[in-house]
Amino acid sequence: MKKRFFFSVFICILCGSINAQTAKFDTVAVSILDRMSQTIGELGSCSAVVHSTYDVSSQELGLVKHSDIEHVYVGGPDKLLVRSEGDKGNRYLLYNGSTLSYYSLDKNHYAQTKVPSSVVEMIDYMNKTYGIVFPVADFLYPTFVDDILAAANNLVMLGMTKVDGKDCFHIAGTAKDKSFQFWIADDAFYLPVKMVIVYTDKPMNPQFEATYCDWQINPNLPNSIFEFKVPPNAKKIKLTPLSAKK
Repeated sequence: MKKRFFFSVFICILCGSINAQTAKFDTVAVSILDRMSQTIGELGSCSAVVHSTYDVSSQELGLVKHSDIEHVYVGGPDKLLVRSEGDKGNRYLLYNGSTLSYYSLDKNHYAQTKVPSSVVEMIDYMNKTYGIVFPVADFLYPTFVDDILAAANNLVMLGMTKVDGKDCFHIAGTAKDKSFQFWIADDAFYLPVKMVIVYTDKPMNPQFEATYCDWQINPNLPNSIFEFKVPPNAKKIKLTPLSAKK
């Protein structure tokens, strides 16, 4: 399986460290991320709302800020629904365990393709083949923490802070091509509240920021919500592979 590290720094406080070659990892930071990853891995289902902002490079204007809101529903290991609205348009992605369906409400067109039989493998396939990025994708990977430690130069626990009134652990680090920060809820579930990535290998250092709210733990999600029904007069299109865009 393809490993991922974000498809989205200052001082160490009261922490020990683990040294792996020149990398330095806070044991407390690693423990918090492990706890978060374990919680998500043990969920039978979940849902969340993701508010994201991201920079798009413009030759004339420099970095232009865009935003999206995505409602994400995960139904176990083989069901996923993403309902998106924002600068990329209003659209759906539905995965029922064998088929990925894409539908644009703005253009009333849809596409479907056969995909692997698990959410994680499907996400890998769609990202590699079509360049499609899914919200909360990184957090769904069982190797999430291992992938960070394999790629990062350091990982630091900065301390406690608040995000939208919620107490959070603030964790930061750097890798060869990016710097990153996580805010993880200080409660029984340790779910992600916010993430920021700065792409330090790209001109002008574009950023991606996402906040995660309205988490629902083990909601009852009927299988029918992951099935796509073709709307009236919708036009079928084909997804364009990345290889065809070069």
